[in-house]
Amino acid sequence: MSSKLITWTVLFLGILLSHQLRAEETNSVGILHAVPSKCVALNQGRTCYADVKVTVNAPTEGDYCIRESLSKKILQCWAKADTFKYELDFSSDESLSYELISKQSRDVLAVTTIEVNWVHKVKTKKRRWRLF
Repeated sequence: MSSKLITWTVLFLGILLSHQLRAEETNSVGILHAVPSKCVALNQGRTCYADVKVTVNAPTEGDYCIRESLSKKILQCWAKADTFKYELDFSSDESLSYELISKQSRDVLAVTTIEVNWVHKVKTKKRRWRLF
């Protein structure tokens, strides 16, 4: 594939994602919302990096925490709040989910997922060995 085609493909995806981000920012509904909710890496298996803005609109004022779903690592907590924002430096080669939990009861109130996609899928090449 030519480098011009790759450049145009990446440019097109960037424009498409920026348009989607603007649409997501204006439609932020729900308790836990992450923008962008998708991260695109150039090749499959590569780490994807993104600055993700997480917005929380809790139903009542209280003590809340955001944590990573898989590792249960707490990223940030807030006391006596019902709306707050968190800046997440996302870097992963696979999709990750994040949870909003109540600090007192540890109940999961909402979940959001940041999906990792890629432009090029890794193709396995059949190698033939020759001595001469």
